Amino acid sequence: MSLLASLLRMRAASTGNVQYASQLRHLHLSDRPLMLLALNRTGPAARPLAVMLGTDPYRPQLLVAPPSGSTAPMLAALADAVITYIATCQHHSEYVPATAGKPARQRYTDAPQILVPNPQTVEYLKLLGDGLRFHRGDDQTPGSPSVQRLGHWLTYLTDRADIPGAAALIPMTRFLGMHWITGQSPLEDEDLATLLAWIDPPRHAASGRDAADTAADPATYRPVGPATDAAFDNDELAPLFNTYARTRGQEQSRTLQELERRLTTYMEPAWDLMWHACALLQALPEAKSTARRWDHERSVFTEECTYLSHDGRPQPAREQAVATAARLTLMENAATTFAAERAADDPFVRAELRTTGEAFGGPVNTVDPEHTLRGPTGRTQWRPRFTVSTTDPVPMEPGQRLACHTHRNARYKICEITPSADDTLVELEITAGMGTVARPNHTVLPESGALLVFTIAPDRYRMPEFPARDQTPWTHGGPPPDHPDANEEEEHQ
Repeated sequence: MSLLASLLRMRAASTGNVQYASQLRHLHLSDRPLMLLALNRTGPAARPLAVMLGTDPYRPQLLVAPPSGSTAPMLAALADAVITYIATCQHHSEYVPATAGKPARQRYTDAPQILVPNPQTVEYLKLLGDGLRFHRGDDQTPGSPSVQRLGHWLTYLTDRADIPGAAALIPMTRFLGMHWITGQSPLEDEDLATLLAWIDPPRHAASGRDAADTAADPATYRPVGPATDAAFDNDELAPLFNTYARTRGQEQSRTLQELERRLTTYMEPAWDLMWHACALLQALPEAKSTARRWDHERSVFTEECTYLSHDGRPQPAREQAVATAARLTLMENAATTFAAERAADDPFVRAELRTTGEAFGGPVNTVDPEHTLRGPTGRTQWRPRFTVSTTDPVPMEPGQRLACHTHRNARYKICEITPSADDTLVELEITAGMGTVARPNHTVLPESGALLVFTIAPDRYRMPEFPARDQTPWTHGGPPPDHPDANEEEEHQ
């Protein structure tokens, strides 16, 4: 947690009111997201008790697994609902021109977006997907092929949830926490009811803290899943489960109907909270770079659909070392890119970076628009320079590459840092985005007195070359020790 975030949390705790952490919404919100709440049965790690889902806040669909027996019918209904929603995103496509890295291609104009209450639900769906994507299809079990396809999509969505900036599967508590800071602990912020009470307290509440205390009252509090409340388990679920086990026929059907009624009553408050949170986030203006990330989300979704139509084999239960390394590299690059784009979009983010020494800001003192140097080939290169006066700490070295929010495509290099008693003078050189001597781009030149903030520019991403499987040691997923290649390698040693 940064110094600024700690200060805002202390201020929220002192005043009893939430503090803003961002002016903009940095994740895309679909006009028609699929809201999903899940409750797990106590005991097995991923044996569902109930799922409430839908795209209409006034018409949720409740799916309940029977207290005993097979969960196959419930999972088949869940698969049909999720796959039908995903299919609605495949109705229209658009032409994407070729770029330097990719050929021309078709891309769907939409992508699925599932909203869940908290990170615990994401982990639960990951476990459920791991169990279902290897589900064996047969004619006796209802919906077997669709259940296996549901497992594939849950694995895809939960993998996307690990990518910073991705918006395919979003836990709402983390989403809200990007924009508001409360006076409670980060662990308490994982509870949607108290978090929303801080952010948008009722009119009669004296403060967000008082509203959160009321929301956490044990007499009325209901968790949003996937775990259920112990009192609800003991007082309401256990008697119904016992009755269901002892009865047969119509009596058992009536017990199941009563179970559905009580689960509906239990889950509806959380359902309303989810749509309330969605409305609060929709009201925030969308950051500029959010559209680019959603375009990428649509591209990834299109590629996944193409894979399913041509191959469709499930992701292995255990990743090979090379696949894991590639995925971690992509995650690291996504995190760096997301942080850089947030800094370019949002002054709140830039202010936080200034407290950590990852950015500095101040007025422009002098500008040298005529500065040139001779490049490696002997040609004259236009490299204008200017100085910035800042009172921020500048724990950087000459040569550090920087970016500025005013010109996203420009790049800057620190030439010299001159500290003094009152401030620090930083001499900068524009290294990209300024054009050439013959065709200069003067719009990138700052005016004297302009207030600018410079952040560390992300390095250009290049996917490292990973070895093929037959070139990977057997200890990391390569050929087994008795493989001919491995024996040849031992003979050469």
